[in-house]
Amino acid sequence: MALGRWRIGLHIQQDGVYAIALMQEKSRSVLRRWWQMPLEAGTIIDGQIKQPERLHMALQTWSKTLPRRHQISLAFPAGRTLQKQLPRPAVRLGESAQLQWVTNNLAHELGMPADDLRIDYTDDSVQRAYSVTAAQTRDVAALMTLADNLNLHLSAITPDACALQRFIPLLAPPLRWLAWRDACQWLWATRSGWGRRAHEEANTVDELAQVLGLPQAEGTLCDAEPGSFNPWSAIAGLCPPLPENGTAWAVAIGLALGGE
Repeated sequence: MALGRWRIGLHIQQDGVYAIALMQEKSRSVLRRWWQMPLEAGTIIDGQIKQPERLHMALQTWSKTLPRRHQISLAFPAGRTLQKQLPRPAVRLGESAQLQWVTNNLAHELGMPADDLRIDYTDDSVQRAYSVTAAQTRDVAALMTLADNLNLHLSAITPDACALQRFIPLLAPPLRWLAWRDACQWLWATRSGWGRRAHEEANTVDELAQVLGLPQAEGTLCDAEPGSFNPWSAIAGLCPPLPENGTAWAVAIGLALGGE
């Protein structure tokens, strides 16, 4: 996290936008501001921007208050991503050729043009495969256009569930995985994986563990209640007042910390 620069995590949810700004001071992250901006019903549906002009209006005044030196990590809905393992090719490829190979092969499997996909991938040396995360180009482009129109300094677009991985090293043993929920979904993360599940699939964290095939005793909920993981505890320098519904900022906090 650059000195003097606000690192902002921005999470667009169905009911509103949640943002937090951190800054690095003496090797620790310090809270600068947090924001909650309501959205009109129908602006975001199932993670997709349905009314971009409404979203722009909701963020316009806020964006003008930001300091010039800022970087924004923006959440992308995990429910609108695809995760897949692709076996590595027999021939070793250069970086650009490797990206093209992954994109073309995934596009072929999905039966869609390669230009319609935006992908990120890592090399899984154990499985001898590429772990690929893909999203539709139009969804990513909508967020980039929003940031550009608001003059936001966008540094990353990250799946919301993936942002929870930032908290995994902070869990007390034997805890190894974390879940977060809002009105319609669960987000979950382990050290090596992340994802989304609908509320209809699980009513409790224990039920979610069964659905995911994870040990119940090694998981916890991202929440302020005793026995849970409070995401605000990941920030070394807190400046009250803090929001009463603080768990709603979990993804935004993970995004902001991810730049350290």
